[in-house]
Amino acid sequence: MLWQLYARSSNMAALPPDAMGWTVEDVKQWAVEQAGIDAEDADKLVRQKIDGEELMGITKEELRSVVPLGVARKLMRAIEGLGGGGGSSSVTGGVVLSEGPFVEY
Repeated sequence: MLWQLYARSSNMAALPPDAMGWTVEDVKQWAVEQAGIDAEDADKLVRQKIDGEELMGITKEELRSVVPLGVARKLMRAIEGLGGGGGSSSVTGGVVLSEGPFVEY
């Protein structure tokens, strides 16, 4: 079992450290390998052209319109775990809070 996990992780291409710069294919890779969704649902993100910048700003409602509820919830938790793509913003409950003096709630 452990060797299977190692073999899978060693075959993964390294993602750029800043999610904001991810391509559509990077988002698909992350969704499958890190967020744990299946390739069919990850392909739905590709069809919608969700790159890293769009991923970091997506709302629950927008995500829910692309994938089933359970998948959307799993993705939102994983997006929150990314910490906002290098600190330029953070995702909280599907609302992007940008750094700066004025934040809309």
